[in-house]
Amino acid sequence: MNQKLRYALGVSALTGFVISLVVHVSALMGFNLAATIPSIWALHAGVFVVFAPFVFLCRKELGGKGNLWLLWKGVPNWVAVLGGMIFVYVVMNFLLFMLHTEGGMPAVQDGKYVLLNHGKFIRQLTPSEFTAFKANELRGFSGHWLLFYFVPAAYFLFWKSARAEPVRGRTGTVL
Repeated sequence: MNQKLRYALGVSALTGFVISLVVHVSALMGFNLAATIPSIWALHAGVFVVFAPFVFLCRKELGGKGNLWLLWKGVPNWVAVLGGMIFVYVVMNFLLFMLHTEGGMPAVQDGKYVLLNHGKFIRQLTPSEFTAFKANELRGFSGHWLLFYFVPAAYFLFWKSARAEPVRGRTGTVL
């Protein structure tokens, strides 16, 4: 892949990460940015624009090994540490998101705010509860977007194959 395309994909992924971070922080503060800017959901599709090329190129460059360890060895330490922190955060965020859903998703049904589980009524919501549930819903999605934009950004902008090569000693053993 030529460097210009690689850089463009990296900058696109980094841009998606930054926008996702803004959306995520807003959702954490209880603000549903998607209610004001519905096109924010395009970030969900944008993940595939940068993540699919990452998967294919990564497999090609790593010789089909697809080993995340080789991937993280090929980026600077600060990028690997930040990536690890984001991964841990995403797992924790998902667990908290699931806890706050009460087993359902907010919806408007017959002009009323309700909580539904696969179309089955759980309970009616107040307008402020509905807003909080919608913000939580966005928080759940945007938390995942962070990871799925960060990984391709790290790869396209910082990964170098020379860093990922195992270091061999005099006897040929991997150090």
